[in-house]
Amino acid sequence: MNIAQKFLDNLLQKPERILFSAISSGGHIIWQTSHTEILEQVLQILSCIKKAGIVKGERVAISFSKNSLLVPTHIAILAAGAVVVPLNSALTEREMAAVLDKAEVSLAIVEDRVFERVSKYAFNTTYPWWVKGESFQSSKDIHSLAQVLGNKDRLDLCVEQVEENDLALMLFTSGTTGRPKGVGLSHKNIAANLQSLIVEAWKIDEGDKLLHALPVHHIHGLGLGIYGTLYAKNSTVFLEKFDPTVVVNAVRSEKVTLFMGVPTMYSRILDVAEQSDFTTMRLFVSGSAPLSTELFRKFQEKFGITILERYGLTETIINSTNPLDGIRKAGTVGLALNGVEIEVFDPETFQKLSRGQTGEVWIRGANVFAGYWRDEESTKAAFHHDWFRTGDLGVFDEDGYLKIVGRIKELIIVGGSNISPSEVEIVFEKEPYFVEYAVAGLPDADLGEKVALFAVLREGEDESRVRRRLQEIADKELAAYKRPREYLFVESLPRNAMGKVERGKLKYFMK
Repeated sequence: MNIAQKFLDNLLQKPERILFSAISSGGHIIWQTSHTEILEQVLQILSCIKKAGIVKGERVAISFSKNSLLVPTHIAILAAGAVVVPLNSALTEREMAAVLDKAEVSLAIVEDRVFERVSKYAFNTTYPWWVKGESFQSSKDIHSLAQVLGNKDRLDLCVEQVEENDLALMLFTSGTTGRPKGVGLSHKNIAANLQSLIVEAWKIDEGDKLLHALPVHHIHGLGLGIYGTLYAKNSTVFLEKFDPTVVVNAVRSEKVTLFMGVPTMYSRILDVAEQSDFTTMRLFVSGSAPLSTELFRKFQEKFGITILERYGLTETIINSTNPLDGIRKAGTVGLALNGVEIEVFDPETFQKLSRGQTGEVWIRGANVFAGYWRDEESTKAAFHHDWFRTGDLGVFDEDGYLKIVGRIKELIIVGGSNISPSEVEIVFEKEPYFVEYAVAGLPDADLGEKVALFAVLREGEDESRVRRRLQEIADKELAAYKRPREYLFVESLPRNAMGKVERGKLKYFMK
């Protein structure tokens, strides 16, 4: 079944119910939308998508903030049998062009602030762009979304039938090569995971209200937050961006029962929530980066609430969770979901390891994607038969709870966002200041990790001048969360016997 059919069936059950709303930083309702209003917008957008000639399997990119058209546009793209490609609005023109080219999109639907940043690239593409913005003026192949939706004529608006393994969503992850890798999630992947996690494990239903403070371009905020709401029939209140004070106040004023965040968010809530009222809350969920045992315990001691930590990946959605009813162990990501198998293997011998032994975490189940888009080499490297090799190092405790202890891969996780060292390194490759350089992650108390660039300077170069120049390049070429926060000049880079830089040792080579 097309996952959009499930979403639409749920919307039809209670037409007047408010499903999504948004509040300002001052706590005021900005907009709200009912089931009926969402359905009407879906019909309108779907009609336009079909008239544009978009057919099953084609990719449609979307980059919206949390406005009232966000959810209907996602449903309409899925209902057309097309594949949703969410774009991170923070990406530079170069970074966004790489994603759009790799995805081979047939249509891009973006806000004007995004279009302004990538307009030079957009005007040279062969597919249409629909731009949401009051001041936007249309031109050839670049159309105002308001004008596109202004035509009320409708075609046959039935939901396109798809096979369960047809793609519904394509998310892009940096991987370890620096090239954007497309992770295609099927209708089956999404439906199976939402059923086992949202409905069965967390028991979310229409009596719940989610406070949504996450970005909407990755699996946490989009897959669990938005698609989860449409699947489980709970309601959701959007915050455009995370603000701990607004979160604390909104929980009380909106009678929120659910919150999904990353560890950094919980750290900041602790800083401001002296007089909090979390009596309506039944579930705080943490993911996308490791939750420290110290933060887990501080939150528990201060509020009497135990954060539920889970474990997921773009390629597999969610794999495990601490139990809703039962012991939630600090420092662990809990137990495997129904229908998901998790084992720990020796990454060299491929031998399954016992509890207490540390190895690479492997996953298989209906939640696991089929492979990277147009990338046979990366797909082959990521799988051993039907097991997906996560690249994460893990160990099971005596009760079968999984603990993630490190990464074989060299990704840097900044506030829950993955960054490949090589995608940062590549923007500096033409600069003449270095003998050699490398990028790695350093611990950061607020964001978990921060990006650092280590460089061996050429003789005679001035450190202050070079640092200013590198910062200028980073500001122009990299999204803010990818920019190095430290520029460290060293005498040499640590290398192994094969000559490869050992990133894990870089922090010990600082002057």
